[in-house]
Amino acid sequence: MKSKPKTTYYKQSSDRLLFRSLTVEDVELWMPFFNSEDYHRFLGQDISKPADARAHVWIDRQIQRKKDGVYGQLAVIEKSSGKFMGVGGIIHRELYGNDDLEITYSLLPEFWGKGYARELAKHFIDYAKAETDTKSVMSMIHPENEASKKVALANGLTFDGMAKFMRIPVEVYRLKF
Repeated sequence: MKSKPKTTYYKQSSDRLLFRSLTVEDVELWMPFFNSEDYHRFLGQDISKPADARAHVWIDRQIQRKKDGVYGQLAVIEKSSGKFMGVGGIIHRELYGNDDLEITYSLLPEFWGKGYARELAKHFIDYAKAETDTKSVMSMIHPENEASKKVALANGLTFDGMAKFMRIPVEVYRLKF
């Protein structure tokens, strides 16, 4: 049975990051994520659509998840600058016939390599452990996405098997509580 997020889920912070609900105003800020060809293969999206359309679909999906009362990604803001950095959080997933909580993170390239994804993921792992009744969390990662694998491993997740998600193969990394 899917747990519902508490209202506190939609406004949180970690050492260097703020997390808040996504809005349609974030679409323009999120568009640059879709302009780089080097990681499109990780997303499982229709790359024939323009960046603005893909950004809109992504943000709209998170807004709808909030309306539906289920977990979804939040806007990630750098505390020191107030800049929109990307999206992250917890998403319910059906995997291996089980209801799972996935720790997700996608940041704009200018914020890569600074430990932000690791901090974001750790924050939401801790949140899931403290605020839900889940026995584990997982992340689905494209086999070629070495940076995301490093984030998962650094936060204690271990390889749990292969799966298909949105027609692409993914490696599943899991942390049991």
